[in-house]
Amino acid sequence: MIVPYDDRYQQTAKAYADFYEALSPETVRDILPLISSRIHFIDPFNDVVGAENVVRVLEKMFDDVKDPRFVILDVMWSNKLCFLRWDFTCHQAMLGDWYVRGMSELHFDEDAKVCAHYDYWDSGRGFYRKLPVIGSLVRFIMSRASI
Repeated sequence: MIVPYDDRYQQTAKAYADFYEALSPETVRDILPLISSRIHFIDPFNDVVGAENVVRVLEKMFDDVKDPRFVILDVMWSNKLCFLRWDFTCHQAMLGDWYVRGMSELHFDEDAKVCAHYDYWDSGRGFYRKLPVIGSLVRFIMSRASI
């Protein structure tokens, strides 16, 4: 079903992108007015439902890594769906400096709040192959699967 475009979605998407670019431990809860209380959030490490669980995911990110930063590169639309292409950088004790390029698929509810946020990024290349022990196995598998 094609849902007519609504300017409110664009306003929410802009505020959402701005939120991620300015994200800090002190601003984590600023996401709450932008998201549905029943938001579904999925990334390679999490699959949670509920606004407070999204807050917990963001808080845990700050516990796990140092200086996380999102830079929104592009905002694209397809009817009621918004796609954000982004770069993420941080420092993680085991991995060192970390860089990932990814994309988020955003869905909006009737109140123009984000009701679903699905992240897509290559966790094998961006994370698992950098881990000690597991990384060598992942690198081996990736080399066998590539041409």
